Amino acid sequence: MKKKITFVLILGVLSAFLLSMLNKWEPKQTAYASDSGIQTESAAYIIFFPIMFNAPPPPHEPPYDMARFMIGNGRLYEVWHSVNNSQARFQTQTEGVRFFHTKGNEVSAEWEELWATNDTIYRGTDTSPGNGQFYTLRDHPNQVGSAWSPRFWNVGDIYERNPLVTFYWKSNCDIVVQGYQRTWLRLEAYYHSYTFESGITLYNVVELAWLLNPNAEPTEVYLYAEHYGLVGWRSADHGYSYISGIHAPGERPDNTPEEIACLQATLQESPVGLNSIIGPLPPPYRAK
Repeated sequence: MKKKITFVLILGVLSAFLLSMLNKWEPKQTAYASDSGIQTESAAYIIFFPIMFNAPPPPHEPPYDMARFMIGNGRLYEVWHSVNNSQARFQTQTEGVRFFHTKGNEVSAEWEELWATNDTIYRGTDTSPGNGQFYTLRDHPNQVGSAWSPRFWNVGDIYERNPLVTFYWKSNCDIVVQGYQRTWLRLEAYYHSYTFESGITLYNVVELAWLLNPNAEPTEVYLYAEHYGLVGWRSADHGYSYISGIHAPGERPDNTPEEIACLQATLQESPVGLNSIIGPLPPPYRAK
């Protein structure tokens, strides 16, 4: 009998305590986010649910759409380069059908021009080879642009190219050198996740190899990640680079693409004169 009375007394005390706590809560009618979780409020009390972290995105299936990896969504991120221990801010910017991989900062950023059709990725002008120069690719002397890769691709597939490459001085757009450059591009690998030396892990990454002949070891390798664009590369003779930091939205101003005052004139004129004979692009010059 004493045990039964004791149990009833304990139960009563607990009930009274719970009721007193409930009476301290004010009725609410809205839901909002807090630092500790998502608060869903009923008419009588507040219930806390833990914030759920996003699961990794699903992997892509072959054939892989190169546009999904090469066209970033405008986010800003840093890329470190081994040769001079330098760092540049990268951002994909779009203008009509073209997209630009910009590299620099809000004051001035070099850029690579690309665009995608239903079946092909094209390259146009690249202002980032260094030495105060830029180059433009052409499959036809009187038309800017060169097919760079298939848009839809399987791992191991290889693509042959032979564009006319014209290097210009940025200062006055005089031609430095030009010639045809026969190379091959291979889809080396697809990674659902890829962790860089910086410790940053990105999802849905492709690796492309640039070859001087179809059976050669890669001269250059490029890494492109979904939502970012170009995030890393390595070269047989020019070091390597990888993504080293990611900026939150609004944390830094957008990159400002550098302007070359005489650029438009070079795009409107064929660099090849009548009856000109153009040979191979001489080393050490090369273009993607």
